[in-house]
Amino acid sequence: MSQPDRLYPLCALAMAAHQVDRLANTGLIPHDELEFLIQSTLILEPESTLDVYGGITAQLYPGSKLLRKMLGPGGNKKYPDTIRYFISLMQVERQLSKNPSIINVLRGFLEIAITKSETLGPTHEAVMETLNTAYQETISTLKFRIMVTGNHGRHLQQGNNPAKIRTLLLSGIRSAMLYRQLGGGRLALLFQRGRIFNELDTLGL
Repeated sequence: MSQPDRLYPLCALAMAAHQVDRLANTGLIPHDELEFLIQSTLILEPESTLDVYGGITAQLYPGSKLLRKMLGPGGNKKYPDTIRYFISLMQVERQLSKNPSIINVLRGFLEIAITKSETLGPTHEAVMETLNTAYQETISTLKFRIMVTGNHGRHLQQGNNPAKIRTLLLSGIRSAMLYRQLGGGRLALLFQRGRIFNELDTLGL
């Protein structure tokens, strides 16, 4: 495997997958984590991997903790939907990486969202609606689609929850892309768990 800092986006990917699951089933997610994940989506030219995530590891702690539980004993039984979203986001990202034209369209939407975020803030409805549209116009056109399950009547279709879910999925795809670009792969999650845990310790996570 490659450099340990590939685990920064892996932690963020776990956070995104878990928040999709929480929002779909409860209608609620922590505002600070939503803001953090949106901000990571809007940083297109970072100077370092950690810069994508605010330049500090503290905001990645929830993802690190979750990652350890997901990859640990019984994780597949405790977090079945989170793990499904986690793997699905990686699959979607790999499909996206083979479609440069769609990536260019997506980048255009992200640049619009960045401009709005600079004046309105990352969690403003106008920013999330741009990211929602970006997902629908790009990711949703790919062959493989992520099926989000939960309480459709009470949470999945209420208010701006659909936009939030697509925004969270987009942040997960952004982190999955960064993870792959840094040399990370899906097989490592099965066969190199001990190494992943050791490198999380090395990174202070």
